[in-house]
Amino acid sequence: MRQIVRLTAGKVLRSDLLIADEKEVAARILRDNPHFGNPHVVLCNWCHETQTLFRDESDGPFAAMAHGWWCKSCDVRAASQEVKF
Repeated sequence: MRQIVRLTAGKVLRSDLLIADEKEVAARILRDNPHFGNPHVVLCNWCHETQTLFRDESDGPFAAMAHGWWCKSCDVRAASQEVKF
C-alpha cells in the first residue's frame, strides 16, 4: 500500500501523469492508515538523487534522521518536501 502512495506522490506535481482517481485512492489509503503520515520527496542537492519516502524510511543513499534525511553518499543533509493529498 505504501508503494501505491509513494508512486502517486511522485506524480502529484505533474498532474498530467495522474491516472483517473489515482490521487483519491492514495488519499484514501493515507486516511485509512494515519500512522503512515504523508510521503516526502527527498532530494540531495549535491548528487541530485531523488526518492519519495515516508518519515520512518531509509532507502538508497538516504538515511532517516530525527528531522529529515541524510545523503550517505555525499555526507550532506538532503532537502525534502512533504506531499499532501
